[in-house]
Amino acid sequence: MKRIIYITFAFFVLTACEDFMEEPVNDFFTVEMALSDPGSTAALVEGVKKSFAAYDYYNAQMFQVLGFNSGVTGRRAGANSSRALAQLIQSANTTWVDKPYSACYSGIASANLIIAAANPESESKSERHALGLSMFARAVHYFNLVRLYGRVPLITTAFDYEAGDSATPRAENIGLIHDQIESDLKQAFELMYDSPSESGSPFDETTPSRWVAKAFLAKLYLNKASKSSQVADWTKARDYALEVIGCGKYSLVDNYADLFNLNTEFTSESIFELAFASAPGAGSAMSNILAPWKHEKSAGKGSWGRIIVLRESYDRMEAACNGVADARMEIGITTRWPQLGGDICVSYPRKAKEVVDEVAANKFSPYPAIAKWIDPNGLDNNTAGNNYIVTRLAEMYLIAAEAENEINGPTLTACGYLNETINRSISTKDNGGIQPVAPADFADKDAFFNRVMDERLLELIGELHSWFDVRRRGIDYFRKICVAHNDRLDLAKTEKLFKSATDEYFPVDDASLTRNLLLPIPSTEINNNPAINPEDQNPGY
Repeated sequence: MKRIIYITFAFFVLTACEDFMEEPVNDFFTVEMALSDPGSTAALVEGVKKSFAAYDYYNAQMFQVLGFNSGVTGRRAGANSSRALAQLIQSANTTWVDKPYSACYSGIASANLIIAAANPESESKSERHALGLSMFARAVHYFNLVRLYGRVPLITTAFDYEAGDSATPRAENIGLIHDQIESDLKQAFELMYDSPSESGSPFDETTPSRWVAKAFLAKLYLNKASKSSQVADWTKARDYALEVIGCGKYSLVDNYADLFNLNTEFTSESIFELAFASAPGAGSAMSNILAPWKHEKSAGKGSWGRIIVLRESYDRMEAACNGVADARMEIGITTRWPQLGGDICVSYPRKAKEVVDEVAANKFSPYPAIAKWIDPNGLDNNTAGNNYIVTRLAEMYLIAAEAENEINGPTLTACGYLNETINRSISTKDNGGIQPVAPADFADKDAFFNRVMDERLLELIGELHSWFDVRRRGIDYFRKICVAHNDRLDLAKTEKLFKSATDEYFPVDDASLTRNLLLPIPSTEINNNPAINPEDQNPGY
């Protein structure tokens, strides 16, 4: 049968403010028809990119699920039933657990339509790019699914609506999904434009280049190596990261703050970035979920501030800075902010009613807040224009540092990769910051690994990496994070900082930790997919 896709053509001019100049025009096309015209192909590509920006995905719900449940950030507020996520006792019916799952499969379905229709040998470079980007998208959706939910159904063909048969069992093993992800990423690299601005390209800077595929191959092998501990896997993680670093397409920005500035989006550091705009149907709820509670500059409406930084995480980052100024601690996290209505709020480690510049705080939060994304011009709490960077060059340096250490130990080379992000933070602060590292600073691989993980937390806090970082090394590292958090809560009681409504002790027994390495397969999937039974559920759920 002909594969039919409903395409929304968004004919708009993308300005520095990402304003939409005209209303969308809708029409029915076959995918084959759309691929025959560069302009229509560009609309298909927009649809693929927009699958990542869905509300249940990187627009909002992915941040709530992973932000509440990560173990290094937590829940200040949100739906009452979502508290189970913050307690690490979620079930298959817990609020929002099913949202990233369904969003990923929606994106996979769209990608599969294009993959089935496009010709990899086409003379049209735009058609080949659309195919490559669809393969990349499918790979990323499955990469998220397999890390979040484990052995999920593997669907690589366009859904046959005439047959109506959607029953698909879970993949027999994780390796099959990893193999599909790797195959898709390698093919995507061969098919996509080397640069979205390449001569004749109908795409703009919002479309990633083919090097994004190599970046995700590095991330894939980092995840695999963390579990296998095989030198071959660590080597691939390092080498793919170094390919991206050495391709000449990207460079670290000089000022860390520019990564999150509304006026400097799509920087030289961005490898894959999702564009949002302060406009109807084009904005994001991400910033208001993450921004400090009731921040006065959050769309003028006061942000929700649902996700907070746990005190143990803050202490860990501060210790990594050796008590001196670091750009990431001042730009990425805030402990003092103006609230809607004129109040001044301070948070741990500051004291309630603290006076700064002769202005006394009159509100107190027990937790620091994430301050990377604030849009004073958003229309409402669901329409902020802050972009979300899915992956950036700094992450490639951190992958290279971690992998090099696992292969050869804390060598000068491994330290050099790690120092790239440290030195950028130092240069961002005129008065200096933390110091570069050297091999003599580390007794062994474990010591260097711990410093890398501290650096990842400092550099990437709030950017949806922490949930995966806490779990990818297995229950021993996960336990270390949870035990440290629980110990810090004991101390918080003596400091009179403990807040029973939101301070949650984490389970640390083997069964609970093993259970929490994955989210449950959502009950909606078990109920609606005849090929998945309750006994197919992940361990412990």
